[in-house]
Amino acid sequence: MPPQKRPLPDQVPSVFSTQQALAEGLKAQHLRHPDLEVVSRGIRRQSSIPHDDLAHLAALQDIHGLGVFTHETAAAVWGMWLPPWCTPFDPVHVAKARQAGPRPRRKRVQGHLLPTDAVIRRVTGVRVTGPAWTWVQLAGTDLSLEHLVAAGDSLLQSSDGPTAERESGMHPLSSIQNIQDVIAKRTKVKGIRRARQAVELLREGADSPQESRLRIRIVDAGFPEPVVNPEVVLSTGERVPPDLVWEDVKICVQYEGDHHRSDAQQWDRDIHRDRRMQFDGWIVLRVTKQVFTRGGWDTFVRDLRRSFASRESGL
Repeated sequence: MPPQKRPLPDQVPSVFSTQQALAEGLKAQHLRHPDLEVVSRGIRRQSSIPHDDLAHLAALQDIHGLGVFTHETAAAVWGMWLPPWCTPFDPVHVAKARQAGPRPRRKRVQGHLLPTDAVIRRVTGVRVTGPAWTWVQLAGTDLSLEHLVAAGDSLLQSSDGPTAERESGMHPLSSIQNIQDVIAKRTKVKGIRRARQAVELLREGADSPQESRLRIRIVDAGFPEPVVNPEVVLSTGERVPPDLVWEDVKICVQYEGDHHRSDAQQWDRDIHRDRRMQFDGWIVLRVTKQVFTRGGWDTFVRDLRRSFASRESGL
């Protein structure tokens, strides 16, 4: 009967740097345990535990004592809205000050250099570039304009929005003025022209990346820009916050994410809200993620044009 392998000590985290583990008393023989995988030089992870991205960053920070997480990695730590195809932790973006030597180099890491005036914050135990600074960095990546705008809008969420309910006291993470200040300082960085273009399109108060993307596409299609999540007062005195609104013509668009469908109470609230608005003479266009497909978008544009045409004809 083969000998039973000894379990790892309880204090071993899911991902860790070997230097930190040895400093805290882990024995060298534990680093060769069959349940440990080599992530990169000097970093191990427990294969039986789901990968923890923040623990991985903490381990990298142990190794790169002066390192700062940047670009997509910092954006993910801040909770910025990134497209689903984005992989902010593979590679991990790590930078250090220019005067501290060459950029970090290791497996699954993209190294960068930071100027001395870079804005650095500590979030969830790791050092990252500040929200506005990080957003300007994103302008130099392959994010499309609408995804860059969505990422920027995520920094401007209201203090009483749905995300703020989950992350009390965090929002807004930045302001348009803060972002403009960083743009004014970073005149020669990659993507600065896109940053200047995109900052003009940022709006406060968006509740989701889909709302932001939809707003950009609506304007690109030639429609007037809708107002984001205003408080509309109905004739009954009831106050409702539609997603995208043209109040002068009483037209609004409601984006229904999957949680609207799966949460019965939310679904009931949505139906009640839309019925109240329609009784008050509003045209309510409800859309789902299908609006971002070619066929879904064409149908939506036709419906929106008909809605505006009906207002112009006095209907």
